[in-house]
Amino acid sequence: MRPLIPSLALLLALSACASNPAPRDTVAKLDPSQPRYDSAKCRKARAEAEQYNDHRIVRAVVGVGGNVVMPFAGAAAGTALGHRLEKKKAKLNHAVAKACLDDPLAQKAVAAR
Repeated sequence: MRPLIPSLALLLALSACASNPAPRDTVAKLDPSQPRYDSAKCRKARAEAEQYNDHRIVRAVVGVGGNVVMPFAGAAAGTALGHRLEKKKAKLNHAVAKACLDDPLAQKAVAAR
């Protein structure tokens, strides 16, 4: 049982490090001189990214409250919630890049090599 606890702690620490940037940061890094920046799709994607909520307080309450009710339940629930939110962040970042950049996946740069 004792070796399991440090392993779980390490896993949680590593999963926290591997996170996507916030959609607001992605929008802030966009170049307004891009031709598609002022398109309707880009404006809609930027508006959705600006409305993204990271739910930090909810994740803390779920983590602590779950651990009070049953040990490690809060950690598991917090990790599951964090994983779901990471997927949502990745989707929003991809939608912003797809709507606002001419070459969101840099396929042209790879083909030019």
